[in-house]
Amino acid sequence: MTDTMFSTREVPWMKMGRLEEGAKTAAEAAELGGLNFDVEQRPLQWVGEDGSAHSIADRRALVRKDTGDWLSIMSTDYPVLQFGEAFDFMDGVNPSFVAAGVLKGGKQGFMVVEGPKMNVLSGDDPHELFTVLRTSHDGSRAIEVAVMPLRSRCMNQLTLNSFAVGAQHRWAIRHTSSMKQKLADAHESLKKLDEYAAGYEHLADKLVNVQLDDHDAENVLKAVLPDRPKREQQVTSIIDKWHTAETVGFDYTGWGLLNAVSEYFDWGRTGGTPESRFIGALQGSTHGALNRTTGELLLLAA
Repeated sequence: MTDTMFSTREVPWMKMGRLEEGAKTAAEAAELGGLNFDVEQRPLQWVGEDGSAHSIADRRALVRKDTGDWLSIMSTDYPVLQFGEAFDFMDGVNPSFVAAGVLKGGKQGFMVVEGPKMNVLSGDDPHELFTVLRTSHDGSRAIEVAVMPLRSRCMNQLTLNSFAVGAQHRWAIRHTSSMKQKLADAHESLKKLDEYAAGYEHLADKLVNVQLDDHDAENVLKAVLPDRPKREQQVTSIIDKWHTAETVGFDYTGWGLLNAVSEYFDWGRTGGTPESRFIGALQGSTHGALNRTTGELLLLAA
């Protein structure tokens, strides 16, 4: 593989919020990524048939102060947490922020932080490890940390569960104003990243030793993909990528088939936006397909 072979491929966060300048703090990343707007609570009212306004005592609208756009309706005791403040717990470990931006029209915000190095298949399959920090102004999530392995060969987002006891791929952080607790949360997150990386590397070692033919692969994919009219086309496309795509490799192995599924979901489908691809890899159809495929392959390895 050459350094420029896949230079035209960009992971979704590069289109949504790549930081061209080096951000040293979460506040700086928020400013560069367009997350540095304030949100405030505003009263809610409803208008009766007689035209009279009535207050809604136990609810408030969360509104962007800069644009006046409302983001959600929450209870009066909902704690408003600005995006820059939500992610500043990472400041204590000198993070390298590589991207930041908004999702769902400002209802959610994210930052991407470069993680520790990985050694997948003894260096034969180079990866980079990132953490995706997310939170919301619509109550859909608290402060969440999710692990995002990025396969250098193809720029695919391999958001796998660890399939290892004690190694998490996603966890929540409770907001606190205590600098001591923030630092503890940051160091704990780094520890979890290391545990995840070790589990991921072990998983790759196991899957690359799973040998299977086209018939086996077809059975795995039919167990993974929804039974819809175009499933046969999907299966054929994935198996073809497994055998022929330079971006996949590891032909006739479980690791290769998993990466063919990743290749199909990240790059082989038409339509979608960078935002939908990003969210899909974190918690949607891409994430689900990758992890169901891994589960089926581990059954073959047992």
